[in-house]
Amino acid sequence: MQAGLGIAYTCKFATCMYKAFSSYKWLLLLPALAAWATLVPGCANIIPPTGGPKDSLPPVLIKATPVNMATQFKGANIELEFDEYIQLDNLQQELIVNPPFDRTPDITGRLRHVYIKVRDTLQPNTTYSFQFGNAIKDVNESNPLRNFKYVFSTGSYIDSLQLSGTVINAETGLPDSTLSILLHSDPDDSAVAKIKPRFITKPNGKGEFRFEQMPPGRFYIFALKDEGMRRYSSNRTMFAFNDSMIATGTNPAPVELRAFAAEKEPPKTSTAGSNNQEGNNAPNRQKVDKNVLINTSANENMPQDLLSSFEFKFTKKIARIDSSKLMLADTNAVAKTNYKLTLDTAQNRVVLQYPWKENEFFMLRIAKGFATDTAGNINTKTDTVLFKTKSEREYGSLKINLTGINLALHPVLQWVEAEQVVQTTVLTSNKVNIPLFKPGEYVLRILYDANQNGKWDTGDYWKKIQPEVVLAIEQKFSIKAGWENEFDIEL
Repeated sequence: MQAGLGIAYTCKFATCMYKAFSSYKWLLLLPALAAWATLVPGCANIIPPTGGPKDSLPPVLIKATPVNMATQFKGANIELEFDEYIQLDNLQQELIVNPPFDRTPDITGRLRHVYIKVRDTLQPNTTYSFQFGNAIKDVNESNPLRNFKYVFSTGSYIDSLQLSGTVINAETGLPDSTLSILLHSDPDDSAVAKIKPRFITKPNGKGEFRFEQMPPGRFYIFALKDEGMRRYSSNRTMFAFNDSMIATGTNPAPVELRAFAAEKEPPKTSTAGSNNQEGNNAPNRQKVDKNVLINTSANENMPQDLLSSFEFKFTKKIARIDSSKLMLADTNAVAKTNYKLTLDTAQNRVVLQYPWKENEFFMLRIAKGFATDTAGNINTKTDTVLFKTKSEREYGSLKINLTGINLALHPVLQWVEAEQVVQTTVLTSNKVNIPLFKPGEYVLRILYDANQNGKWDTGDYWKKIQPEVVLAIEQKFSIKAGWENEFDIEL
C-alpha cells in the first residue's frame, strides 16, 4: 500500500513539474525539487527474486513397477519413479534386504528413477523387502525419504507378522544403535558363527528395532557389531543373544538384548624409543637411558586426595618392588608403617594405601633400587617427595534416597565420570550417606552384582552366560564442595 501511494504521489508531483516548466516558472521550484529528491523513494526499485521458500520436502514415490506390495512376483527388474530428481546416498550402509540374497542386487539411481535388478533366484512363497533407510534423497536439498521400503511376494500373499525389541550396551545400560540384529532358524549354537542370518535389521537411535513382513516361525535372535560378514567370529566383538527362541506374531512382546564383548581389546603398547622425535630409524647419537623413571600422583604442587591411594607411575613394566627401599614419614621424620604397597596387574603402577587425614604433611623417601623393570634396570637415584593432604572443605557430603531398588539383587551404585567408573558404593539399604565425596559432574548406574565381586562382569555366549545387568540413570548429578548434596532417585 505504501509503495502504491509513493508511486501515485511521485506521478502527481511530476505532472506539477511539467506545468511549471511550461510556464517558465520552474526556476522558482528548484529548492522544492531538491527536497523531493531526498524524501520520496524511486518509482521502480528493482528487487531480485528471493527464489521462494527452501525445499524441505522429501521425494514422493509416484509409480512402482511392479506395484509396491505386489504378489506373484516372477521377474527380476523393479523400477521406482519419484516426483523429482533423486540421488542414492550411502546405499551400502543404509540398504537392508530381507531375506538376504547371496548375490547383492544391482541398484542404481538415475534422474527420477531407482532401478533394481535381482541377481539371485527368488524363493517360492516368500515375502521380500528392500529397506532403503535414508538412502533416497532429492538432488537439490538432499532431503531424505526416511525409512522407505519396497515389498513384494513370490506367493499369493504378503507376510505380515512382526518381531520387535531393544538392544542396549550391557556395561553402560544405554541404548546401542551401532549393532545389527540377526535372526537364525538353525538351532545349532555355531550357526551364528558359520552361516548367514535368515533376516537382518538395524535399530534406531534409541536402540529399538522391528522386523516386519515376517512369516510364521520361531527364531534365535542375536545382535552383532557388523563388520560385513554378519558372523560372530571374535570374542572381542560386541554381541548379544537371547536365552531362548522367539516367535513372530501380530503383537509379540518386545525382546531386550544386552550386548557385551566377552574379551576386552588388549591395551596398545608403545615400543621402546617411540617417543624419539627423530623417529625409531634415527641413528644412535646418545646412550639409551636405562634408568627406571618414577612419577608420583602427589607432590609439593599436587596435594594428596583423601579418598584415593598414592600412586607411583612408571613408563616401563615393573617386575618387582623392594618395600625396604621406601619410607613414608611425617615432617618430623617419624616413619609410618600402616600402609600397603601393591603392584597392579599392568605392571606400570604401584599403589600405596594409607588412611589419610586432612591437612597433614608427609615426606616420602624413594631409595635407589626401589623398582626393577622387566629388563633388570632399576631407579638409579634416591628421591624425596614432599606433599600435603587436602582439606575436608574441598569435598561435599552426599545423601541419596532410592526408591524402586531391588536389594535382593545385590545392587552396586556406580559413579561415572568421563565415561569411566570412578567409584562404587555397595547398597545395603535404599539410603546412601557419604560424608566426604569428590566434587564433580557424575552419571549414575545401578549394577546388579550377581557374584558380589563389586564390579560388572561380561557374558559368554558359548557358556550361555549373560552379562550382569546395569541400569543407567539418565540424569547428571553435580556434587559441590562444602555443600550437603542430597538427591532422590526413582528407578
